[in-house]
This record gives sequence, C-alpha cells and structure tokens, in this order.
Amino acid sequence: MTKKLNALIVTNFPDAVHELNLVQNDVFDEINIVHSAEDALNIHEIGRFDIIYIDFNLENMNAGELISNIKNYDKNQLFSVIISEKDAPHLFSIIKHDVTLFMIKPINTQKFINIAKQAASVLKEAINLQSTQMLNDKLSQQHELQTNILIQQSKLAQTGEMISMIAHQWRQPLTVITAITATLRTRIDLDVYTKTQNPYGQLEADLCNAFERIEESADYLSKTVNDFRNFYRPETGLSTFKASELIDSVCRMALLDKTLLNIDLKINHDDAIILTSYENELKQALINIINNAKDAFAELKIENPKLRISIKKGGEFLYINIADNAGGISSSIMDQIFLPYFSTKSNKNGTGLGLHMAKTIIEHHIEGTLGVTNNMAFGGADFCIKIPINKMEIVS
Repeated sequence: MTKKLNALIVTNFPDAVHELNLVQNDVFDEINIVHSAEDALNIHEIGRFDIIYIDFNLENMNAGELISNIKNYDKNQLFSVIISEKDAPHLFSIIKHDVTLFMIKPINTQKFINIAKQAASVLKEAINLQSTQMLNDKLSQQHELQTNILIQQSKLAQTGEMISMIAHQWRQPLTVITAITATLRTRIDLDVYTKTQNPYGQLEADLCNAFERIEESADYLSKTVNDFRNFYRPETGLSTFKASELIDSVCRMALLDKTLLNIDLKINHDDAIILTSYENELKQALINIINNAKDAFAELKIENPKLRISIKKGGEFLYINIADNAGGISSSIMDQIFLPYFSTKSNKNGTGLGLHMAKTIIEHHIEGTLGVTNNMAFGGADFCIKIPINKMEIVS
C-alpha cells in the first residue's frame, strides 16, 4: 500500500478552508489548515508533515521567514509556496530556501488536487530520499559513537597495566631521593665533614650534587604525572606540538618498564618538526603499537629486545616508523592483525583491540595511513605511520 501524504496548509483566506477540506483523496491522508505563521509554528512542534503549503502573503511574517524558522529545527522539511503572478518578482527570495514546489494563484480545489496528484510522485521520491539519508546519518552517528566507545575502552584497558608500571618505576627515583638524604644525614651524624680540611667546601659540593640528583628525579616524576594527566584528559580539538616531544611523552608512558624488560630503545627524531593534529589520540595509537611489540617480546621470550623509533618529514606528511626485533609477523596473518578482536597471544589475555584501534585512530580520525611490513634486517615487524603535518579541522 502506497503511503499517503500528510500536509499542512498555511493560508490567509478562510474561504479556502471548506474547499481544501474536500481534498482528502488518494493523495492526502490528512490535511491541516492554519491561518497564521504563529499557528504554523505551533502545530509543527506537535508533529512533522510530509509537505507544508505556504501562502506567500502572510500577516506578520512572509513565507521565506516562516520557512527559515521551521528549518531551524527541521532542516529536512519539504515546502510548497503558493504565490500570485504579481508577487513573481519576489520568487528568487524564496528559491534560496530550497522550496520543493511552487503553485500559482488563483487556485481552486480541483486545480489544487490535480497539481498535488502530479507532484505526489516527486514528493514521495523526495521523502524516500530524505528517509534514506536520515537512516544513513543515524547509522553513521552510531558507528562514530561505537568507534569512540572502543577508543575509550582501549584507553581504559591500558590503565591498569600503566598504573602497575608507574608503581614499579617510581620506586627508582624515590629510592634515589631517599638514599641521597640518608647519605647526607649519616655523614653529618658521623661528623664526616668536620674531619675534612675544608668542611664547608665539602658539604657544599655534596649538597649541590644531591640537589641536582633530587631535581632530576623529581623532574622525571613530574613529567610522568603530566604525561598521564594530559593523556586521560578529554580531547578538545586540534593542538600544535613538537613531534619529538610527542615521541618522548609516548615512550615515558609506554616504556616505563623498559629497564625491567631490558629493552634497548633508540629514538631518531628531528626537534624542529612541529605538527597540528589530535595529540592524545595519536599518543594512544603509538602506545598501542609499542605495547604490541612489548607483548611479543614477553610472549616469545626475546633475550635482547630492541625497539627503534624514527620520525621524519616528507613534504606535507610526517612519517613515524616503529620497528622491533620480535621475529616479525607471519604472512598467514599479515592481513588480519588490524582486525578487531584478533589476537595472537597464547594466554588469551589480550583484547585484540590495540592494533585495530591504532589503525582506526590514524586512518579515520587523523586521516593518515598505518601499515606494517617485516624488516628482516632488523629481525621483526616495522610499523609505518603517515599522517598530515597540518591536520585541518572538519566543521560539520
């Protein structure tokens, strides 16, 4: 059964009410008639219409203004404007509002029916297109929401592991600070300085050395706190930052346990490279790739794990390579590693989202590319990231 049309007619002429009420036929399922722009706005808030017929000459508000007001909260509403020949010069002021149909006065009931029938197929096609577009928009929004949820889940999945690494790694600088203060106190208690030829000079030298080492340890702790605070702060938009600082921050977070794992890390970057992008999302993608290498080191019990990170500029793009010596990726799964929930971990503790989310972030959010090859000379996988140096904000 073909769907009938639901129409609203806004006209200044009360005499038209009786005749237009006779238009209930196979074209219209329901016709609502109002006599002012205010009434039209009020009734439109209650329910949507397939098409709204508007008399060009309305009191207190012309047809163009009424259309604009309705489209402010329903941009997909279809309109037909009823206009007289004397108002034809004003036609162009209405066309800009994407009016679907125009009807020329005078219009009697039969003429209105004939025009409505002729236009019905056009209107229904337009309505179907709108419905399809609205469905596509809804599906796109749902996909975007699901992607953002997965990104947050991936980020939260890293939290427990990182907190554990922080707890372990912070012991080192805290131990250094404790050892320095304990050594100074012991020397003072044992009168070590009073027994030297230059007590104040020796004390001053030891204090300066202690202050320097304490400051270094405190600076390390402070940077780590800032890294994690910024990482878990909601992304508010594009930011401009140094590529070298990005890599340093990523390594501080992802490789807090590199000493424990005995990872040989080498970084090659240019301090002069500055880019504009989504910093936190890029950090998350890089951390996921590094975590994948760390998991491979542990899974395969690599004796001398190595990680090489290099960044370079090429035209309008930044290239980031992350290579490991964990044996590479089997050709049988090379085309699957970026799929969601795909994991090669034997203990099955992996979510299988890390590399998938890295690819999603880089290719769909940052509009770059992420690929992987086997670097046989280095003995493992080589992830290559290509991103625009100056990402442009997309305004919807």
